[in-house]
Amino acid sequence: MKWGMGRPEMEEKYGPLESGGKTVTVRGAPYGLRRILAKWSMDVPEIMTVDGGACGEDRFWIRILDKDDRCYVVFEFDGDFDILAEMRADSLAWEGEDFFSSRWR
Repeated sequence: MKWGMGRPEMEEKYGPLESGGKTVTVRGAPYGLRRILAKWSMDVPEIMTVDGGACGEDRFWIRILDKDDRCYVVFEFDGDFDILAEMRADSLAWEGEDFFSSRWR
């Protein structure tokens, strides 16, 4: 897990917030972001989906906002939905004072 990576690193690898899709096609089948979270027992109100996509052959990603930890999280996973990597960025540092009035609340 990479903790403390900032906005530039996350955006460089996965693009700006909401630039990915609302579904991820895994081995030919489309999966909504909430359905992916449910596979990991993470489909809870404290987690908001942002976007997702593919990042290599049989390698995919999903970006979420963890409202409890106040951080953006990207999970990379394979076609079996095994999590392979994780990157986190502090949402307050990302959005500054705008965090308190953002739509993510």
